[in-house]
Amino acid sequence: MDIRRPRPLLKLTRALHQKAPLSQGVVFRGLPNWRSALLVRKKNSGHVTLVYGADRSWAIPGDTVIFTAWITNDSGSYLRDVALIPRSFTNEGMETLQYTAEPVQRDLEIALLAPGQSVMRTFSYLVTDSDHLHGGSLVSAMRVSAICRGQKISDEHDALVSLSGTRRDWLFEATSRQRKNS
Repeated sequence: MDIRRPRPLLKLTRALHQKAPLSQGVVFRGLPNWRSALLVRKKNSGHVTLVYGADRSWAIPGDTVIFTAWITNDSGSYLRDVALIPRSFTNEGMETLQYTAEPVQRDLEIALLAPGQSVMRTFSYLVTDSDHLHGGSLVSAMRVSAICRGQKISDEHDALVSLSGTRRDWLFEATSRQRKNS
């Protein structure tokens, strides 16, 4: 009994090497040895997404800026040990800033995130005169990391708030204080 089976590997090998220069007597077998590690990783592990932004695009001294982080499981697998990690928070003068209010450490760590599930965390900051003197913008950087199918995955995002706007009484307030102190 002669049973013929399709030979997809042989057809693939021939197709890959069809235009390659052939030497007489050389037989190519198997798949080519180049493969993208990123494609293999994405195929075998899940995907976590971080969407991070501020509630306003510009701020002046005295404004409270609320930064919001949404963590979403974009895969079909459960994510374990999900952690939201504040990376840096600086103004244009490269001063390290502290949030006025932020979640406690236990709220930044999520034990399990189901497929399609999202969580939200908020941070707030009161813009100071010092920030505004430097001009430029506030830059807040966040990172999320998780474990999916034994592999560590992560995503990062920055939120920018411009400090180009001015409060009407801000410059005059400083000038009047200087006159009183003189």
